[in-house]
Amino acid sequence: MRRPADFINALLNSAASPYLRVSAWLLALLVAMGLGYLRVSTDAEYAFASTIILPVVVIAWIGGRKDGIAFSALASLMWMSTDLLADRLFSAAWIPVLNGLTRFAVYALIAWLVAALRQALLKEQLLARHDTLTGLLNRRAFFEVGQEETQRARRYGHALGIAFLDLDNFKRLNDTQGHEAGDRALKAVAAALLGSLRATDQVARLGGDEFAVVLPEATFAAATEAGNKLAGAINHALRDYPPVSVSVGVAWFEQVTAGFDEMVKAADTLMYEIKETGKQGVRSKHFPANGPAPDETENP
Repeated sequence: MRRPADFINALLNSAASPYLRVSAWLLALLVAMGLGYLRVSTDAEYAFASTIILPVVVIAWIGGRKDGIAFSALASLMWMSTDLLADRLFSAAWIPVLNGLTRFAVYALIAWLVAALRQALLKEQLLARHDTLTGLLNRRAFFEVGQEETQRARRYGHALGIAFLDLDNFKRLNDTQGHEAGDRALKAVAAALLGSLRATDQVARLGGDEFAVVLPEATFAAATEAGNKLAGAINHALRDYPPVSVSVGVAWFEQVTAGFDEMVKAADTLMYEIKETGKQGVRSKHFPANGPAPDETENP
């Protein structure tokens, strides 16, 4: 059963499809023409001016501000035309035009407000799921994505890798060069991560100087290579921020049986093993579905 939050997220992300946009326009135009026909066929006895607000809202939500205002203009023109076609009597010739302009102002205002509301909600959704400093996923979003990947890997029998990264000597950088230097270093790390990962990988800043990556459908060799690649890219990015470096733990699960929290903890434990043996290195471990003790690799 879908949660209300999932339904809201689906509505917020509904504007990306051109097919949906075209379909909304076609449906809105059919509604407008239908209302116009009813108005003319009843000699303007029945007014449906408020009903047209519904397709205005839909168009503005899916297509944005420009589409909403454009449809508002068409809807207003339709009402003005039906007033004239229905042979309504007006005390002055300019009254239908004024009515049309008034309706356009109301419809356009509604379209503008709906589009602005959607943009505000999208911004809030982005801020709720992303770290404000680096732009990466935050801890909450990372664990949501991780749980989805865990379920998918379990359903299709795919392997799953988790990389846990922690910066070495980061506190010393903050203490000696200030927090602004620390923030620049974190941004450099984020850029290095994004530039070193596949499109299917998910990366997050969990907090402080800790980062994590989900590596879906990667082999043990590929996950280990990814850990080494990340370490190399980050250490290169941190060359201007001595003495900071990175320690990386990579846990690779041949078959996903544990929960995502436990998998992240396994990668975290591997990372701390690097810390205990001198920092700045990569340690990966293969957790098999069944069989002998896990394989391990380590690169200082």
